[in-house]
Amino acid sequence: MQEDLSVKVTYLSHACFEVKDVDHTLLIDPFFSDRNPMAPAYTGKPDIVLITHEHFDHITAERFNAMIVAPPPMAGKFKRMTVMKHGQSKLVEGVSITMIGATHKSEYPSGYVFELGGVRFAHLGDTHLDGVQPLQNIDVLFIPIGGGFPTMNIADAVRALDIVNPNVAIPMHFNTWSQIKADPNEFKRRAEDAGHKVTVLPIGGSANF
Repeated sequence: MQEDLSVKVTYLSHACFEVKDVDHTLLIDPFFSDRNPMAPAYTGKPDIVLITHEHFDHITAERFNAMIVAPPPMAGKFKRMTVMKHGQSKLVEGVSITMIGATHKSEYPSGYVFELGGVRFAHLGDTHLDGVQPLQNIDVLFIPIGGGFPTMNIADAVRALDIVNPNVAIPMHFNTWSQIKADPNEFKRRAEDAGHKVTVLPIGGSANF
């Protein structure tokens, strides 16, 4: 990671994060609607929006004048789009982005690896443990912990950290509804007992990397 702490990550509930450096603002899996009671007000202006899959709780991106990056089932849904497939890497608006696979009950479940401000991020999307693959040199990992619908629960997420081995993990996709209720501090305790570092962000909370 950079020593100058130039990249800011803000948790916006569910699986949504804003990642921002001096030149770019990325928004991942936006879910700003009345179906998300935990969503904060968001007035940011992202340059790029990453969508991991087509489910309603990851795609409320219509209001943004941004380049939307999404898997093939989303093709044609937005005016400005870059469609990617698993394993592809592209330079999008000056940001290097790679789409990775996931396992989930959707048409084309995906995640992303991208680099911003010299920091290498991975967002696993909605995935089971069997969809987690080794990834190289991940500084910050966004990882689901809520189980249900279905995605990894806390125990699976700790095992996933052994596979990816990021410098730090940030939990997501929990407590939006009762079906994905989980305690992020329990995840932090169990992960740190296994030798990993975890940062728990409150909704609207930020950390610099």
